[in-house]
Amino acid sequence: MTPDITDNMAALVEKLRQPHLWDEQPVFCFTSDIDWASEAVIGNFFQKMPLELLKLTTYVTHASEIIERYYKDGKIIRGIHPNFLPGSSQGNSFREVIETCLSFAPEATTTRSHRAFDVTDTAHMLKNEYHIRTCSNCITTMAPRIAPFWIESKLLQIPVFLEEGSFLYNDLGLSIQPYLKYFTSPGLKVISFHPMNMAFNTPYIAWMRQIKDSMSREEFNNISHEMIEAKRNREKGAYDLIMEIINLAQKIQAPILSIEEIYQHTIA
Repeated sequence: MTPDITDNMAALVEKLRQPHLWDEQPVFCFTSDIDWASEAVIGNFFQKMPLELLKLTTYVTHASEIIERYYKDGKIIRGIHPNFLPGSSQGNSFREVIETCLSFAPEATTTRSHRAFDVTDTAHMLKNEYHIRTCSNCITTMAPRIAPFWIESKLLQIPVFLEEGSFLYNDLGLSIQPYLKYFTSPGLKVISFHPMNMAFNTPYIAWMRQIKDSMSREEFNNISHEMIEAKRNREKGAYDLIMEIINLAQKIQAPILSIEEIYQHTIA
């Protein structure tokens, strides 16, 4: 029987030395952290996104009938978004949090932790006991020539190129036009964004923070269509930023891969 390459770190390291698509051109990957968004927010978000193009990986945090339906219809891919921090609604131990998240997406093979929490304890547990193959807990700001790398647990780390929240936090504006050379140069361009910011079209961090701080956790989890319509920013915002990136990927005819496809390309 041929040994499983995923059990051999030397073989995995050698795979990274082989040529890959992202060594020669920009390769886009679109992902979303659901972050306990309400059904109204999730529905609004999915309706706005060109899902047939994106191969969107949604990192889920809770049970959602809408996510379940879109997944069964083949319109999205599911990963898990565990919150390992104190006070987590998902559980009181690493194991409990992981198992809670997998109850929402039992087929998941990828993870991105809330707040990018990442320690060897969780990495080994996810890889060895829960069929997780990839993680995406390294959040960069338009880093050059991003490529996947193995962490010591044998999870494949697939770094984020741009997260819309970090982009806003760092006052980089609401357009990628000043940074086009970074988007069109070789490397993985993993884009991360959130349903709340897409539904409300967040223009800056403090604006969204004010909305979140004005309600309880229960109220946040039950945001209605009416509230979205009443509070949605109608000037330029995070939604416009993400759509600009999507349109650029189409314009330059860059490959769009899912997280799982990046993994398969890496080990091929």
